[in-house]
Amino acid sequence: MTLPYLRKEYLLAAHPTTWFFIWLGALVLVPAYPYSVVFFFAMLAPSLDLVYAKQTNDILYTALLPAGKAGVVRGKVLYTFTFQTAMLLLTIPWALLRTLYIQTNHAGINANMTYFGLGLLALAVFDYLFLTGFFKTGTKIGWPYFWGTLAALILLGVMETLPHLPGLSWVNSVQPAALLHQLPFLVVGLIAFIISFFWTLRISIRNFKRVDL
Repeated sequence: MTLPYLRKEYLLAAHPTTWFFIWLGALVLVPAYPYSVVFFFAMLAPSLDLVYAKQTNDILYTALLPAGKAGVVRGKVLYTFTFQTAMLLLTIPWALLRTLYIQTNHAGINANMTYFGLGLLALAVFDYLFLTGFFKTGTKIGWPYFWGTLAALILLGVMETLPHLPGLSWVNSVQPAALLHQLPFLVVGLIAFIISFFWTLRISIRNFKRVDL
């Protein structure tokens, strides 16, 4: 029952800007740019989609389908995580291409293992706070988005700060030896992102079942 709801999200419920945002990983090609902005767009897109869903009564419509409120949550949560996953997967080729002609980013951290790992961790925290908060009411987006973004920006701030700390310049390198040392960041980020999906889904379903539409 989940895949039809996911297909509905992409074909009918996604805000038109989604298809623009998904390509913004190409910003890592800009020689001097704060690449953490890419994760901000990965957080902004789902919030615009929920605003769009409110305006079009998509949530009420979906809740009237056979899967009910659980179908609403499964569709929205799975859509958010698959969109963000696709966006980051599309960023990887650009990051690899960038290392062929420039290996230093004077405006922030390089697009390396540290970048993707801590970025995934930030998305995991944002998705949990934002989606579980939204599905407490099914209507209020502002405060869940604020708290989710605040927590994610703190983590992204830590990511941008790490290379400037004594002895941690290797977290900003794109050299093969340094990338191996950065691998734990990526592993932790991936695990956190996967755990966040299942945890967010479970708690959001529980929260939304209590909402009177």
